[in-house]
Amino acid sequence: MYNNPFIYNPGVMSKGLFGSLKNIGLGTILSNTQKTLGIINQAIPIVYQVKPIINNIGTIFKIAGAMNKPEEVNEIEPKKNIEDGKPIFYI
Repeated sequence: MYNNPFIYNPGVMSKGLFGSLKNIGLGTILSNTQKTLGIINQAIPIVYQVKPIINNIGTIFKIAGAMNKPEEVNEIEPKKNIEDGKPIFYI
């Protein structure tokens, strides 16, 4: 009556969930493990180089914010209490 989009293939259905595990051998497991360990050995030095940068990101933003602020100069004017007849000492 209508076309079924799902084709029934008894050969594929009989394998079940673990049917594809028959094709995996010891050589493939060892090869994939060796590739994974090679990638890890390349990534570890990169992590050690980037870790201090990540730890100091807050300080980097503080320094960048301080560089953008205008300088505030606070000049203190000395008090001019001049009393007649007494010497003036500046300390």
